Amino acid sequence: MANDKPSSFLRRTAEEVKNYRRLKKITPAAIIVTVIILVIAYVLSLLYMKFGAFAVMVNKFDNMDYALTLSESPDFTSRTSRLTAEIYEKITNIDGRSLPEDLDNIDGEHNGDNYLAYTFYCMNAGKATLAYTYDLYIANMTLDIEKACRIRLYVNGEYVDYAYPRSDGDGPEPGTTAFQSRTTVVKNRIENFAPGDITRYTIVVWLEGNDPECVDRILGGQMKVDMAMDVIFDE
Repeated sequence: MANDKPSSFLRRTAEEVKNYRRLKKITPAAIIVTVIILVIAYVLSLLYMKFGAFAVMVNKFDNMDYALTLSESPDFTSRTSRLTAEIYEKITNIDGRSLPEDLDNIDGEHNGDNYLAYTFYCMNAGKATLAYTYDLYIANMTLDIEKACRIRLYVNGEYVDYAYPRSDGDGPEPGTTAFQSRTTVVKNRIENFAPGDITRYTIVVWLEGNDPECVDRILGGQMKVDMAMDVIFDE
């Protein structure tokens, strides 16, 4: 009996040593993998912020009577619930009065020098007349760049220029409609949208050089704008 205890103790100790050695081999590899994942996530987040896409999306329902679909062309040969426009341009400020007059006449991406432009279509692909909201919002922004930004939204040929409210609290910037909140540019509603009806949208984004907030401190600032569409169910 006296000899069993030392033997048992030695066996347990040998097993612990074995586990410890195994852990020493696994731990560095696990740390390296974790670091790599974090680095990749960080790089992707930077790319998303600096070179991110403009995205527009619609919600989906199991009931096919209520269905919105998107396309970059009015014939809807290609339909989707999500569209993205790749934006890689590094833009500087411009005078909004210099923008082309045909911004709403070109489908898909049609970015120009120092502005971003994207045209797409939303159609009622269901069987019932419905109402839906469109929500144009700022997904990310840095260095207060949104304060010098202008966002023009065309809806079926009619446009409104939106801007961050004046810093002095004296209403909207000249010639603009103020953002509805710091991150919501505009949220509005389309009524009586019958099956087969189509809404045409064009988004234009630029930095307004005539804005008092267009100063050196926003240099390097980044902003991402997205749009969401949701069917409204009324009684």
